[in-house]
Amino acid sequence: MSPPAHTSDTDRTDPGTDTIAPGVAVAETVRSTLGPNGRDKMIVGRDGTVIVTNTGSSILDRLEVDDPIGRVVVGAAEAQDRRVGDGTTTQVLLVGELLSTARSLFDRGVHPTAVAAGYKRAAGHARERLEEYAVPLDRGDEGPLRRVAMTAVTGRWDEAAARQFAEYTLSALRAVDFDVSRLTLHDAPGGDLFDSSLIDGIAVDMDASSTAVDGIDAGTPRSYTAPAIAAVDAEITPDAADASGTLSLDDPDDLAEMRAYARDSRAALVESVAEAGTDVLFCQKSIDDAVRTALSRRGVLAVERTRQDEFDAIVRATGASRVMDAGALDADALGRGGAVERRSVGRSSLLVVTDCPEETHASLVLRGGTPHVAAETRRIVTDCVDVVRQARRDGAVVPGGGASWLALARDVSARADALDGREQLAAEGFAESLEAVPRVLAENAGLDPIDALAELRSRHHDGDRAVGVDAGGSLRDMRAAGVLEPVTVVDACLANALETTARILRIDEVLPAESAADGASEGHAHGGPTGTGGHGSQTGNHGGHAADHGGGYPWALSH
Repeated sequence: MSPPAHTSDTDRTDPGTDTIAPGVAVAETVRSTLGPNGRDKMIVGRDGTVIVTNTGSSILDRLEVDDPIGRVVVGAAEAQDRRVGDGTTTQVLLVGELLSTARSLFDRGVHPTAVAAGYKRAAGHARERLEEYAVPLDRGDEGPLRRVAMTAVTGRWDEAAARQFAEYTLSALRAVDFDVSRLTLHDAPGGDLFDSSLIDGIAVDMDASSTAVDGIDAGTPRSYTAPAIAAVDAEITPDAADASGTLSLDDPDDLAEMRAYARDSRAALVESVAEAGTDVLFCQKSIDDAVRTALSRRGVLAVERTRQDEFDAIVRATGASRVMDAGALDADALGRGGAVERRSVGRSSLLVVTDCPEETHASLVLRGGTPHVAAETRRIVTDCVDVVRQARRDGAVVPGGGASWLALARDVSARADALDGREQLAAEGFAESLEAVPRVLAENAGLDPIDALAELRSRHHDGDRAVGVDAGGSLRDMRAAGVLEPVTVVDACLANALETTARILRIDEVLPAESAADGASEGHAHGGPTGTGGHGSQTGNHGGHAADHGGGYPWALSH
């Protein structure tokens, strides 16, 4: 066996270089969407579905990313979105900047381990300093929360629309005591933004859910006042046989008797529901067509296949008892509501349960001229709700517009002077990466990013630590402008960006895994007819074990 060819360090790619490019590419994809002046992306699915959005989480969620390093970055953005509901674009941008800076440090001879260590110390200092820039919130003053909401939607609409939707968001959250489990958002094509409405109650989108009210008798009321509401968590159908079998009929009278039995069973079900005093019946599963038609003729609105989360919300809010047999329904199992009515909102059909006595619910119905506009409006307001709720939970906010990021960059840069050796270079690189946020905000606002960043640095040096880039592209005090964001959003961006970057920097090469079909290929045989392979001769149990796994390795590699 000939000795392996020698590979010198100069023959290999610099550590981490091949693993950096995919992460930077993902960051470049969303770079132009950052801030109130960010551009939109048009995403076209394989089925031709078109979505236009500049929401980072929506873009990354729909991208087809094949590279494993790219998927790590996308996964980190998803984690950011799940944790705080905002800041995904900023976090991905920061990861891209940190990776690009790391590449430059590699060229200067800094090892990836030293880069990761320097980044960690710099991020720790930045997170400590972040608290010093926080502005505490007064629970009794909703003004700052309203400004947080407007910051989240500014740039998507004009100022009047942003103010209106900030008010919608606060009103909806206030109605449910900031408990988002009792708040639902719906988008309804048709009309404009100002046609949106906040409903006190549970709105069920008949088009988007599996609920169906087809076949309702024309005489059934479209609305009920103070209705008695039943909740059946099982199919409503005449008695069925417990086991399959063959039915033999000896004469026509038997057929008539069988039909009469089915008719009587349906009549008993209908009578049980009606005699209990039911006005509206929600069934989580299907309802026999004849039973539903008969109930409709008795004035009972029967709604089948109610989505599970909607069904559970209706049970909690109305106080109805969940029953498994409609035939056993009685008055004690019924819940109450202020009203139940069918509404047409634009091109959508809603069934609305209002004034629920047991648990307050609210539904925000957002309008848009087209399905795309309405859906994008809902996505933006969803982010707005998450941000406002997070700010209230934190009890503090920080200046937006990149002001906090530049202030932290200056703090980290000053702290880097106290570090030794190559960690100092990494910490300085971390500080430069933080400046990417105000720089890109200025760039997307149409400013010269170099000139804007130079002026921002000068004003921060003079003590104006809250100066950032506003929606109009002006450099001004963000607190005075009312541009605020939750502390946790910035903190989570720092933590997630550090973790993601450090994980990528620890990877020096991406290797393809051996598939089962290639398990017997030359150089990787673990036993076999000849008992030879790339790892030396192996016979006996080990060779047999490998064969049981299709020739591949029977273990996984990890830290």
